[in-house]
Amino acid sequence: MRTLSRQELALMLVWAFREQQVETALAPHTDALTLYHNVMALPVDEAAAIVSCARMGNVAPSDPLLLARWTRGLCLLRDLIQQPLCELTITKPESETRPHPASAA
Repeated sequence: MRTLSRQELALMLVWAFREQQVETALAPHTDALTLYHNVMALPVDEAAAIVSCARMGNVAPSDPLLLARWTRGLCLLRDLIQQPLCELTITKPESETRPHPASAA
């Protein structure tokens, strides 16, 4: 997947939070839900700034503190969604891997 620009990511966030209403929709679009979960994984201040601005459709806040949090949040979010998925291996508990003593007789 190619890296999204800040503007592309901002537009996707507005789409997810404003148009798709990902927070309240019964069956939101998969991409909107993915964005939502990744935003919720951000630090609280940055996540709050992104959610607030995306709901309003305001991708360039005029408040300097909100703009700083929005910008940092976008950078963190962009890095977060670029991470490859890890491979998980399901293992059985140790008690299930040993033969039962009664079955050895």
